Amino acid sequence: MHQTRRSLAPHLLSALVALPTLVSARGAVGQVVPPPAPGLVGDARALLQRARGAVPAGNTRGRVALDRTLERLDDLGLSDPGSGTGAGRLVLVNIAAAELVAYDAGREVLRSRIVVGAARTRTPQLATFVTTVRSNPPWYVPASIEPEIRAAGAVGFRVVNGRLVQPPGPANPLGPLRIGLLDSDGIFLHGTSSPGLFGRQDRALSHGCVRVERIRDLAAWMLGTTPATIAATLASGRTIDLVPAAEVAVAIAYLTAWPDAAGRVVIHSDPYGLDAPGSRRAAYRRVARPLAQTPAEADAPARAAAPEDNPL
Repeated sequence: MHQTRRSLAPHLLSALVALPTLVSARGAVGQVVPPPAPGLVGDARALLQRARGAVPAGNTRGRVALDRTLERLDDLGLSDPGSGTGAGRLVLVNIAAAELVAYDAGREVLRSRIVVGAARTRTPQLATFVTTVRSNPPWYVPASIEPEIRAAGAVGFRVVNGRLVQPPGPANPLGPLRIGLLDSDGIFLHGTSSPGLFGRQDRALSHGCVRVERIRDLAAWMLGTTPATIAATLASGRTIDLVPAAEVAVAIAYLTAWPDAAGRVVIHSDPYGLDAPGSRRAAYRRVARPLAQTPAEADAPARAAAPEDNPL
């Protein structure tokens, strides 16, 4: 693995292919935008600017959403001319849309509803990489909510090295799988014990982590296997850390204008108020790609005991 950082730009640039229609999450508000001419595919700024030019004069919400999204794409590094043309695997977590999209060489392969952080416990904007896919994960209760859990009786929990821990099982809030992210400050992608929440329109409900409805399909894609194989692994009941053979980049971003599965630019709600007049530009953190490892170092995480982490 190369030892230097590389922008996530080529992944997203190749993922954006056509933005023919401008709509809101609650219905149409715009007009048809012709697909870009050959040669413009991959130019994210040009594509979104075409949509921006089609916004009716009175549609302030659409105009602001597109303007702010263009700013955030810059924060992702999409205007970096030296980013190259590499094509790999990318998971784009769109906080504003409460939706996740997985791309392979610029081609959409999976789309899933998600639950993101509530306004008081926001999911941060972050560019990072997948470390492991953990089956049957235990939940190490964050210190911030441990008093609440203890006050409720903490039934079914254990104390491990002074930490309150919930073993794997149907009541575990991480669900059957937890996807670790490099240097993410306790932010993970994971399942849930409350799948009914995915049916809600407002899905800004978590303490910061990202709950994924299609977590089994996502894990299977990351690991290059099948959902049936994932199901068999889960059925063993064992907590196992599995490492994707190929690198998977993850971009967690707040994009209030973004194409849906049909290629229409959708104007999403603004749950964190980041599009509001006078709001400050949201911080975005990029994690450097991990250094190349020797075979012995690469095997070490699999041999070591699972670390005590802090999923939210």
